[in-house]
Amino acid sequence: MAFTPLNKMRYPERVARAIQMRILNQDIATGHRLPSELDLAGEFDVSRSVVREAMRILDGLGLIVIKKGPKGGIFVSDGYHKPLSNSLRGLVDSGKVSVENIFIVRLLIEPNVAAEAALHADEADLDQLEALLEASRARWDDAAFLGANRGKFHIRLAKATGNPVLEMFTRSLIELLREYFYDFKCIEFEQRAIDSHYQILNAIRNRDPDRARDLMAADISEIKGLVKGMDKSK
Repeated sequence: MAFTPLNKMRYPERVARAIQMRILNQDIATGHRLPSELDLAGEFDVSRSVVREAMRILDGLGLIVIKKGPKGGIFVSDGYHKPLSNSLRGLVDSGKVSVENIFIVRLLIEPNVAAEAALHADEADLDQLEALLEASRARWDDAAFLGANRGKFHIRLAKATGNPVLEMFTRSLIELLREYFYDFKCIEFEQRAIDSHYQILNAIRNRDPDRARDLMAADISEIKGLVKGMDKSK
């Protein structure tokens, strides 16, 4: 098996690599608009077709989104989990990953995410987590909204750890579960989940990693039981 030396990378790969390093090293904010294809072609002294292929590479890496229309353009994205999500989708499609596999990994990762958040979350993180819960309280009877916000809470909690790897895995697993394994609208469960998440947030505010870990393990176990119950009823 032969590998291509880095100094012989194709032009689109070189352009994609340069833009990737600029996004990551300069910590360009999500939603920031990048120069147009034409401007990038001029900056790198390449054709627009080379830039277009480089954009496809970056889109596949989850680093950009390309929007069409009058307000369109190339925008920085925070979808770093996209390659992992795509790999997991392939495994699910081939029957090699089950819902049980995913919950085993969630129970390994997310209780420790809660513990890490208790150690590292700052006030801005805590305020954003509380804002998600308050938004759910305001729409107490909207099961679809509560379910979507529940997922956002788990992902935002992972972000609060300051560890991008934990955020990437959490986001990928939650998206995979929603896409393939469940789309239930159980209002009683969603309302209990809000109370559970408030308890987790309080443990994090109190800088109590052990309690945060235990509460998150119970939270994940409850949803695992609900999903398994749904499978048996089919």
